Amino acid sequence: MAMLTPSSVHIDAPLTNLTIAFLQDANGFIADRVFPKVGVSKKTDKYYIYNRADFNRTGQVQARAPRTQAPRVGMTLSTDTYSADVFSLATDFDFETLANEDAALDIRAAGAQMLTHQLLIDREIKWADTYFKGGVWGTDWDGVASSPSASQVIQWSNYSTSTPIQDVTNIMRTVQLKSGGFKPNVMVVGKEVRDILVNHPTILARLNGGATVTNTALVTDAKLAEIFGVEEFMVMETVKNTAAEGLTESNSFIGGKLAGFYYRPRSSGLMIPSAGYTFTWDDLENASGHGITIKSYRGDYLAIDGVAEVLEANLAYDHKVVSADLGAVIDSVIA
Repeated sequence: MAMLTPSSVHIDAPLTNLTIAFLQDANGFIADRVFPKVGVSKKTDKYYIYNRADFNRTGQVQARAPRTQAPRVGMTLSTDTYSADVFSLATDFDFETLANEDAALDIRAAGAQMLTHQLLIDREIKWADTYFKGGVWGTDWDGVASSPSASQVIQWSNYSTSTPIQDVTNIMRTVQLKSGGFKPNVMVVGKEVRDILVNHPTILARLNGGATVTNTALVTDAKLAEIFGVEEFMVMETVKNTAAEGLTESNSFIGGKLAGFYYRPRSSGLMIPSAGYTFTWDDLENASGHGITIKSYRGDYLAIDGVAEVLEANLAYDHKVVSADLGAVIDSVIA
């Protein structure tokens, strides 16, 4: 006797409450967190810089006798410039694809997210390639396997003889003196460096309970910030895929084997220094306040080629070192 089966009474269809996409956590992008955002209305402009030495100079204050004038001092100013480049990426949709889209999909929204995500990855790469490296900052140290000089440290992957907490204390004191009193309050490391630090004996010894490598404790970034004496401990662990379309993924972390130290104010403003700022051109059409613009193009000039819509994402910004003396890097800090 013929009987109905589960497959005969149901035609498989896409779920309406689940789709899968692989968007990395937005909190993992750190470039504009290390260099705070400054919204600007023009692509290019200047900003004033007070001479730091004028504010810390000693030997000018004098006791003043009655009916005499106070000694007079002055200030000097300089200027610097920014230039916000516009970085762009686009995708398009044809009429047939949009008309045949299933209810669970919103490919226009997904397309906009994909474009934005790639722009943020690109910005993270540009920041790391330019500012998370040696030769940029006023204090530039290196990790070595043994016999460190005054501007070197034993690589932290050597658990026997390296002293990461002491090294960080020393380099931050160096920056504080060189910068005229601004101690780095943000520490940035590559993913591999963080993985070394969470098992380092000197780090584990600082945790409550006297944790060891074999009797571990939960080492959070907040705890690492406390141990190293900074407001925020950041890890460059965003992943980039360098393979061309159609080839097998080639994934790697953006951050390298470095540790960076930066002074960052809570917000930008008048007479507020920083190691660097991110100038975001916010007066572009549909700008979001982060320099990101999403535009939609439709019309007969597209329809003649069967294209219903083009989505274009733009990210307008300039990462800028404001004071090299407010930053430091230890290159090759692990082997």
